[in-house]
Amino acid sequence: MTNTQSRQTFVTSADGTKIAVAVNGQGRPLVISPGALNAAQDWQLLADVLAPRLTTYAVDRRGHGASGDSLDHSLEREQEDIAAVLDLAGPDAILLGHSYGGIVALGLALQRPPAAVILYEPPVPVHGPVGGDAIAPFEEVVAEGDLEDALVFGTRNFLRMPEEAIEEFRRSPVWATRASMTPTWAREVRAIDTFGDDLDRFARLGVPTLLVTGEFSPPVLLDISRRLHEVLPISRLVQIPGHAHEAYLTAPETLAEEILSFVADVGR
Repeated sequence: MTNTQSRQTFVTSADGTKIAVAVNGQGRPLVISPGALNAAQDWQLLADVLAPRLTTYAVDRRGHGASGDSLDHSLEREQEDIAAVLDLAGPDAILLGHSYGGIVALGLALQRPPAAVILYEPPVPVHGPVGGDAIAPFEEVVAEGDLEDALVFGTRNFLRMPEEAIEEFRRSPVWATRASMTPTWAREVRAIDTFGDDLDRFARLGVPTLLVTGEFSPPVLLDISRRLHEVLPISRLVQIPGHAHEAYLTAPETLAEEILSFVADVGR
């Protein structure tokens, strides 16, 4: 019988920060770098589905969940965090990055290519800054202490969500959890804006890469994934029908099928 019980462990990043990791399942390792308003717990549904075939290492990125933090935040620090988890997982680990976590994964993969990469709609700023002039007023809202107002501001100005979508989001069970993570959102959006819009640099990422999109995801994210697919030398582009940017929550079985198919093709 497969033991799917999750256990928490920790790694020490290059700057000494403790990074928490939820380890689940058995089989080939899959390291998960979550998005800006996510933590390891958000990936548990998918981890449970994958548990008979893959060992997932879902990361609490610095400043999230049970992980530590530091005043010195940058993409480089976040990449060092994920590198430490890859060391824990082993040389045949596959790296999955979602949204902002996909930006972290892309940058790391250029420096230290893992066995394979899975990218779920990384917001490479090819259409201009994600935060830009909206970051400073967002930080003011956070400083005032109303994190729900901060989440509304961020979804409106960073994600460019329409008002009806924001209202639907507010009624969802994850709203309060997402709001609690807004204090670190500004620095992550800043990191996205400094990532650069040059996609051609990823032409030298010569490892198998799966690009995942949701049918109802924002058009800008779909365009970025399509353009990455054109640049990456060994890539596959798939779409989760009927779902959007969070299929790991809304369609974990469907997402797991795509991941397992890709892993089977990658081989060892």
